[in-house]
Amino acid sequence: MHDLCLVGVASLNDPTRPGVELSVEKCRTAGIKVIMITGDQAPTAAAVAARVNILKNPQTEFNYMVNQLSMSKAKAWKECTGIVVHGDLLAEKHLNDSKLDDADPEKGRYLLDWINKEEVVFARTTPAQKLLIVSACQ
Repeated sequence: MHDLCLVGVASLNDPTRPGVELSVEKCRTAGIKVIMITGDQAPTAAAVAARVNILKNPQTEFNYMVNQLSMSKAKAWKECTGIVVHGDLLAEKHLNDSKLDDADPEKGRYLLDWINKEEVVFARTTPAQKLLIVSACQ
C-alpha cells in the first residue's frame, strides 16, 4: 500500500423518520415508557436516542458517566437516569444467569434493573435478545 492518492470521502446519513421526537413525547405524556432496541452500534444508538429524546440528557447516561466523567460504576449507577446496554453485555449476563436455579430471585435481576432506569437503549442486539427484552418488559 504505497503511492496511493485519496480521491474522495463518502459519508452516510440515516435520518430518523419525521415526527419520531413528537411520538416519543406523546408516549411519555401518556405514561408509556419508551425503550429503544436496535442492532446499531452503541455510539450510534446513543446518538439517535439523544436526537429523538429517548435519552433526554446524555450526560447522565451510565456509560458516559463512567467513561467520560470517570465516575465509579457504583456511583454512576446510583446517579444515572439512563443506560445504553450493548448486546454483548446482555449475552454475557444472560449466560451467567442461565447457571442460576429458576427459583433464584436474582435470576433476571440484571435485566429488570436496566429496564427500570428512566431512559433505556439496547444496542447491537440479536433477534433472540430482542425477544428476551420484550419478555422481561411484559
